Amino acid sequence: MSGLNKPRTPAGKFLDEHGISHSYIAEETELSMDTLTRIFTIGKKTQNPTRSTRKLILEAIKKKIPQVKMSDLWEDE
Repeated sequence: MSGLNKPRTPAGKFLDEHGISHSYIAEETELSMDTLTRIFTIGKKTQNPTRSTRKLILEAIKKKIPQVKMSDLWEDE
């Protein structure tokens, strides 16, 4: 799984804890792996996703975990 040795954003930690891969999210959302790495990994290039991008990611995760909420993934929600 991507990012196991890197600091993770809350959304990245959620994916890790639930065994959801970046590649699954990429397939479901059509977001690039590079974009997802910037969203889920803390570093120089960490990216705060737009509301529409957050919704895409949330909907993809809901297919595996129906009860997930936006606040499970992002602290400012």
